Amino acid sequence: MDEPAVSTTPAVKKESIRRQVLAVLALGAVLAILLAGAIAQRHGMFARTAEVYFLADSAAGIAPGLSVRLSGFRVGSVTSVVLQPDLKVRVTLKVEEDRAVVLRSDAHAEWFKEQLQAAVIDLQPGTSAQLLSRTDPRLTHSRRRTLTEVANDLRTRLAPILDDMKQLSGTAAGSKGDIAALLANANVASQELAGAAQELRALSSNAKTRIATLGGQAQGALGQAQGALAQVQGALGQMQGALTQANQTLLRVDTLVGQADKGLANVNDKLPALLERTGDTLEQLNAVARDVRAVSGAASAALPNMMRNAGPIVDDARDMMSGVKTSWPVRNMLAPPPATLLPIDSHDAAALREPAKR
Repeated sequence: MDEPAVSTTPAVKKESIRRQVLAVLALGAVLAILLAGAIAQRHGMFARTAEVYFLADSAAGIAPGLSVRLSGFRVGSVTSVVLQPDLKVRVTLKVEEDRAVVLRSDAHAEWFKEQLQAAVIDLQPGTSAQLLSRTDPRLTHSRRRTLTEVANDLRTRLAPILDDMKQLSGTAAGSKGDIAALLANANVASQELAGAAQELRALSSNAKTRIATLGGQAQGALGQAQGALAQVQGALGQMQGALTQANQTLLRVDTLVGQADKGLANVNDKLPALLERTGDTLEQLNAVARDVRAVSGAASAALPNMMRNAGPIVDDARDMMSGVKTSWPVRNMLAPPPATLLPIDSHDAAALREPAKR
């Protein structure tokens, strides 16, 4: 009865071990599947993607599977690198679709590689108002220099400078005696400069004294100038008063000139009528002169006989009148002799037409 129990115990143990191994293998398979799914999920194998590309001069450092980042986060990877007929390299990127929609028409892809880290392509979305074209989603591209490239560039720039410094140090070592003489000359020059500085201090103190004296004199002159300025201001006030009076006089003269202009205007208005009247008067004078000439011509014919006959009569009348005038009653009664008549060429037409009143 004891032998069958002993024979079944190893079989049970083997079966349990086999089941444990199968469970561990199944668990490992499940974990591997989960890990693969997580990796695939991380690489965007289950997400909807969009393709963009850029053209590079060289494919150095770029290979399929290279990580693509946007704002520091992985959003895709490089899917293909193809050499074009014009020797340009077309690099195609697969980016998550919900990230690709934010790319603008001026989006930029920059390749860079930090020291001891894998190369990365960094996407910059751009700032343009237009979105990236879906038919031709081309990005601009540039390479950021690595630390090694920067170090090499710095080495190439510093190497000529170091060579020049070596040459200068060799030249300085060869001309050590000249440098010592130069230092001695510099020491002497510094001493001379110290003496010159002392002289300059003395000159500055003297100049300060003179400037103080000149300042006092300048203040006195300034006071005199202020007095002269006050006098000038008084003279200017007087000149302003004179100018005010002159302006008033000019205003009065303007008023008089205006009145004279008005008088001249009145004269100009009345002058034609006066000239017409003067013309009429001259015509009347000419008529009177013609009448006088006619009367004088008519009288000239009878005048000789009358003069011969009137001589004795005139003498008698003169004697009679002289006697009458000498008598005192008559002399007091007679009026003074009348004024003589004006000559014919006078402009007084009334004197020619009318005899003087006795």
